[in-house]
Amino acid sequence: MTIEVRRTGDAMSGLGKYRAAIPPTRGTLMLVDTDPDIASRLMDDAAEVGIDTTWCDDGAEALLAIGEDQPDVLVLAARTNVVDAARITSAVRGRWNFPILIGSPSADNEDARGALAAGASALIARPYDINTIAPFSFNGSHQPQRDQTVYTAGPIEVDREGYETRVRGRDVQLTQRELELLVYLIERHGRVASSDEISRAVWGHPADTNTVAVHVRRLREKLGHDAEHGEFIRTIRGAGYRLAPSIYA
Repeated sequence: MTIEVRRTGDAMSGLGKYRAAIPPTRGTLMLVDTDPDIASRLMDDAAEVGIDTTWCDDGAEALLAIGEDQPDVLVLAARTNVVDAARITSAVRGRWNFPILIGSPSADNEDARGALAAGASALIARPYDINTIAPFSFNGSHQPQRDQTVYTAGPIEVDREGYETRVRGRDVQLTQRELELLVYLIERHGRVASSDEISRAVWGHPADTNTVAVHVRRLREKLGHDAEHGEFIRTIRGAGYRLAPSIYA
């Protein structure tokens, strides 16, 4: 496991090797790759476009680093040391929703397919092209950290730690799964979430689409019909679910 830390400027040290952005920071990138030459080139390219990069050369170190500070985008080589890419992906998907990109010289790679099945967002070429990665960081501002306790969306307020939900001051009794589903939809800020994305975020693994649909229906019924927003949870045929757009208007 790499212990040495290298940072530029006045940045404080932390897990992994770090390269600060040359312009003002526009995003953060976590790279997990065993090849120092490939990693160094990507770190330099990222710094030039305003992306802070932390590089870890093994999966265990990466998971510790992500726990300390979640990036806007995670780039994993298809083959990693200590903890493989699929297990890293699965562990990250259990708590966070930022993009995970798998670097592989070929799409016909068993390790890459395993990571995609575990919830990775996309497969990209390795060695890496910063022009492919940058939009995932810039679009990001990564999702709110899962240690946040109170989530609000319009008249909805969820205390995740206290397992309490209120709609315009009215107490709503939710199961833990329903509460996690609602928190996830709030985190999406009105963007559509597919059944697969919901199942990976809430269940931690792919779930039957009917299971997701049943939980959405029950949650929708419990939240009730609102005079201002109508149904809080909207179904987008063929795409998934989102909170009512008027909440974020």
